[in-house]
Amino acid sequence: MGSTGFSDTQWKNYASLVASAFGMDAAQAQTLVANTTAKLVCALPFLAGCHEPERTALAHLASFVLAGSDSARAHFDHKKEDDRDPLARLSVISHFEGGSPALIERGMKLLAIVMINGYRRDVRADSAAGEYNPVGAGVWNADQRISSLQADIASVPCAEMDALLTPSAAALSWWGGP
Repeated sequence: MGSTGFSDTQWKNYASLVASAFGMDAAQAQTLVANTTAKLVCALPFLAGCHEPERTALAHLASFVLAGSDSARAHFDHKKEDDRDPLARLSVISHFEGGSPALIERGMKLLAIVMINGYRRDVRADSAAGEYNPVGAGVWNADQRISSLQADIASVPCAEMDALLTPSAAALSWWGGP
């Protein structure tokens, strides 16, 4: 199944729908539009050529926003049970109807890199807050995990996905940032 592509116009429309549904003000909506990780979450069903990509994109983007909200974040935080696999915590946004399994896996691995780098970035803050962090706990070696995921991603080329987020850029990103 081939890609149906994903445009900036589509992204802004879907981000606007989700921002409206969550009652975001203009600044919050703009922060969502500027979030590269959120854009990849939304684009993945399109890039993988899934059935009903709009429905999946909106559901995954809404889950992404909910997981990052102050009121629900604790329910989505990493737990020791998630240590078994970097993709475990991403299960809420990993359900797709049809589409290219290789491209879906590639996209999910990019998101895992972003997540792992976020853990690496937040080691000190999480420790100070008493929050569990698999990198800070020494369970995950961030550099090794990221390197392994990047090697897997390299075996599945996708210029459209790279235009949104390259594996190198993912290793410098986090859920709420660049």
